Amino acid sequence: MFNLIKMNLYRMVHAVSTWVLAIVAVFLAFLDFGIMKIMVDDPFKLFGSASSQMLGTTTITGRTTIAGFLISSDILIVLSIFVVIFANAEQKNGFDKNIIGITKMKWKHTVARWLSCVIGLTAIVAVSYGLYFGLSALFMNSFAMGSVAAYLKVLATVYFGLVAFSAIFFFFTTLFRSSVGGIVASLVMSLGVLSLLEKLLDFAVKKIFTSPKILPTDLLFDSAYINFDATSATTKACLIMAGISLAYIVLSVGGSALLQQKRDVK
Repeated sequence: MFNLIKMNLYRMVHAVSTWVLAIVAVFLAFLDFGIMKIMVDDPFKLFGSASSQMLGTTTITGRTTIAGFLISSDILIVLSIFVVIFANAEQKNGFDKNIIGITKMKWKHTVARWLSCVIGLTAIVAVSYGLYFGLSALFMNSFAMGSVAAYLKVLATVYFGLVAFSAIFFFFTTLFRSSVGGIVASLVMSLGVLSLLEKLLDFAVKKIFTSPKILPTDLLFDSAYINFDATSATTKACLIMAGISLAYIVLSVGGSALLQQKRDVK
């Protein structure tokens, strides 16, 4: 499997789409920082006290940068496109037919491909978020790091959530055998299109049960991730989010491997 990952990474590094999406992610880091700088520090005196009222804060902490960049639909869109394009390229370019077709353990190739996606995703996130965090720490007048331990705990939780998102995006691509199908399904999740339906499910559960302890939005991954409060999450909240992420990783990667193992390679 290690050799498969090396081979996948070689193709990933030499793919034009990888570098284009990495550049887009870096651009988003600059853009999001600029918006935050204008809104919080208000260097042009455009908002006055209204800026803190709109954002609900006058101080940017390390955990605020996580919420501002990693828990946002724009970076999720970039990462979803990256995963879908790479996952589907193997079949589109004939690699599945030439390599996977000669082995009985096709699931290994699927798992290796997903792990390669995770490595690429990690690199893009590290560069873009590292840039966003660095700009915030250096140039935000209202920046205060806060607890480093709490910051690292939340950062690890959110990163694990991004890994889970990659597994879900990967599953959609494997399921539909198409970049279009994978991207559409991934965008629906990234943009929160299902949020209205999920809230209706919450409403129905509340009507049926009195003071339910668990709601559908607590278990549906897109809602759980987007609603995760990185700025004030407790250890318990981080463990719950990590548990949900792990469940979706196992289900999504396992489902992708099973689909690949049972299918005829075309």
